[in-house]
Amino acid sequence: MKKLIILLSLFIIGCSPKNSYIIPTGITNSISKKNIQIGIKKVQVPEYLLSDKILIKKGNKLKELDASFATSIDSLLTSNAIKELKVLLNDPNVVLYPWEAKSKRGYIVEIIVDDYIYYNGSVHLSGSYYIKDAKGNLISSKNFNLTNPSKEDADAIVDTLGVLFDKLIKEIAQTIAT
Repeated sequence: MKKLIILLSLFIIGCSPKNSYIIPTGITNSISKKNIQIGIKKVQVPEYLLSDKILIKKGNKLKELDASFATSIDSLLTSNAIKELKVLLNDPNVVLYPWEAKSKRGYIVEIIVDDYIYYNGSVHLSGSYYIKDAKGNLISSKNFNLTNPSKEDADAIVDTLGVLFDKLIKEIAQTIAT
């Protein structure tokens, strides 16, 4: 009987639902009012992020933490960028690019994440972004390398990614607002 109870307990634990991560957002206030169409290209991420892994660097070694995201991390970041820019620019015209209407006014934003890794007690997010006008002319481009202290566990690292991505989106919004 005791063995049966142990087997049933292990079965129930093995069948319990797996948690999935979303990337938290913390943006609540607008910085500007912009009534112009803004298209956000799908955020590009390194291939290792598409495998639901978080990398932890220790010396010359890389360790992987499982981090099952609710959907692909590039889709989550793209969705967050759209939501956050809508709030920051107080503008409902922020949409996924390519947009259906061929606007002669507006901006196209492209974000490329080169690295998202934990090391030396901090989460590091680096890459570049480009802001173009609707005709494709470059208005602004910048490399970014953001860091924030974090605990070495998946929950804290994902939360810190949200903080860093918010910071990046605020910078993009300020560039568009000026």
